[in-house]
Amino acid sequence: MTINENHKHTFAVADIGDFDLDDDRSIVPSIEWALKDADLDAVVDGEEFSRAVFTVHTRHPRSVIETALSKAQIYLED
Repeated sequence: MTINENHKHTFAVADIGDFDLDDDRSIVPSIEWALKDADLDAVVDGEEFSRAVFTVHTRHPRSVIETALSKAQIYLED
């Protein structure tokens, strides 16, 4: 029997200054690209009040998402 659980993981990038973002752009497209590049199926939502915070909705555990982002050189706050 296979169990598929939905997970909701919230992260914050360590330094939003590492990204070339205009005032009206969020980090979400960069996160989506990194996860897609790692062949991870996920939906990414940005935080309304902080461009550095985002939530990932996926069937993968947090550690898998963290590894994919790290490989894409997207570093997260501890």
